[in-house]
Amino acid sequence: MSFPLSIRTLASCAVLCAAAGFPDAARADFIYGRLVPSAGVNPNGESTNVDVSADGRTVVFVSTANNWVGDSYNGTRALAVDLDTGDVEAVSSTGGTVFRGEAPAVSGDGRYVAFLTLNSAFGPSWQALRKDRQTGTLVLASANSAGQPPANGINDNTVSISADGRYVAFQTDANLTGIEVPDAGGHAPTGSSGEIYVKDMQSGLVERASTKSDGTASGGTCQLQRHALSADGRFLAMICNVAMLPAATNGQAYVRDLQANTTELISRGTAAPNGTSTFVNRLAISPDGSYVSFQTRGYGGLGYADGTNIESNSGLYLRDRFLGTTTAIPRPPVIPTTNYDSCSISDVSDIGNLVFACNHSWTGGGAYTQVFWYLIYGPAPEMISVTGGGQPGNSASGYTLALNASGLSMAWESNASDIDPADTNGASDIFVLVEESVVNDTIFANGFDPAMAAPEASVTPSVVISPIGR
Repeated sequence: MSFPLSIRTLASCAVLCAAAGFPDAARADFIYGRLVPSAGVNPNGESTNVDVSADGRTVVFVSTANNWVGDSYNGTRALAVDLDTGDVEAVSSTGGTVFRGEAPAVSGDGRYVAFLTLNSAFGPSWQALRKDRQTGTLVLASANSAGQPPANGINDNTVSISADGRYVAFQTDANLTGIEVPDAGGHAPTGSSGEIYVKDMQSGLVERASTKSDGTASGGTCQLQRHALSADGRFLAMICNVAMLPAATNGQAYVRDLQANTTELISRGTAAPNGTSTFVNRLAISPDGSYVSFQTRGYGGLGYADGTNIESNSGLYLRDRFLGTTTAIPRPPVIPTTNYDSCSISDVSDIGNLVFACNHSWTGGGAYTQVFWYLIYGPAPEMISVTGGGQPGNSASGYTLALNASGLSMAWESNASDIDPADTNGASDIFVLVEESVVNDTIFANGFDPAMAAPEASVTPSVVISPIGR
C-alpha cells in the first residue's frame, strides 16, 4: 500500500549547514525538514524508530498515525518514504491490509525493508519479515534453513539488513543452525536474548554471528543493536557481556567477520589492548565496515578527546578498523563540562563522521537529548536539532537516529514542538537533514518549495518538509 508523500521544508541549508560544519561549497545543497503526511497536515499520532538508506533517499520509521496512507489499522505500522519521488508506503502491509510493524531497517537503495511484527501468520510471537518494495513480496526472515520460524519467536528489539537486502540479522534463543550451545540444551540460556543469527535470503542458509574466536557460541550474552550489519553482510557488530576472545574483558564491542570466521575486539586502545575497563553500549558499524562507533562512560583506557582531560570526552568513541585506532569523540562545546560523557546513541558513515545524541541542559529547567553532527578530526560537534533561531528543541531529540553512507543525509526522531512552527500534533515526529542531490526530482524541485514543484503526471506530493523560518 503506497501513496504520494509531501515533506514540509524547514529551510534550505545555507544557515543550518554552516552551523553543522559542512563544507562551504556544499552549504546550499542541503535541506532540513519534518516529515508530515501532506501540506498543512500533521501526523495524527507519534512517529519513531527511524532509519535511512545508504543512498540517503529512503527514510523508514514506525508510526501510530493512520493518515500517512489513509489506512484503518489501529496500531503501529512500518512506513517507507521516498524523498525523491514523494511516495510514502505502508511496508507492514499485504494485500492492501496494514498490520503491526516495528523497528524497520532499510537496504542501501531502499528496495528492501526488514522489520519486526507480532503474532502474525508468519509465526508465533515476534518474527522478522522482509518486504521487497519493488515487487511487493513479503517473506519471513527469522527462520532456519528449512523456513521454519523459532517456536518462541525472536528478540523484540531490533533487526538489521545488508545494503542489497540479501542478509538479515536477528536474535533468538532458538538453535537455528543445529550447532549446540554448550550447557544450554541446544538453545541459548532461558531468559537471555539468545544468539545473533544472519539469514541469507537468497540461499536460505543461516549462520550464527555471536560466536567466540574458538568457534563456540556466546551463550546468550551478546546483544544485537541498530545498525549492526555492514552493507555487504560480511561484518556484524555486537556487544557481548562475556569475553569472546582470550584475555578480553567483559562487556566489550566486537565485530564478527562471517566470511573469514573471525571475531575482532573493537573497544580497545593502546592503553587497553584487551578492552576498556568500563562497559560498552550502543554501537553502530559504518556501511563499508571500516568504522564502529560506541558509547562507554569514563576514560576506560581509551583516551581523552583533548589528550589529557576526561571532561573533554563525550562518552562516544570511534574505532577505525583499518588503521587500528580508537578515537575519543569530543564533548560538544554547548554541553557543560559537568555533563561530559553524556552522549549515547550514534550512527557512523563510511567517511567517519557521526550523528549522535547528547544530554543538553537548557534554560527551561530540564535536560533533554539533542542531536549533533561531527566529522572525525574536523571542527567540534554541532547541534542540528535546533529551531529557526538556532536554539535547542524544547524536548528530547535523537532517541533513534540514522546516517547514510556518505554522511551527508541523516534522520532522527524528536518530541520537540518548537523546531517546526507548524508542529501541533503533540507527538514525536521524524526530522531529516538531506543532501539535495538525492531529492532533486519531485518534492524539492524549484528551490525546495513543494508548492512550486514541477508537476509530474504520476506523482501528487503528499509528504512535506516544514519551514523553520531561517
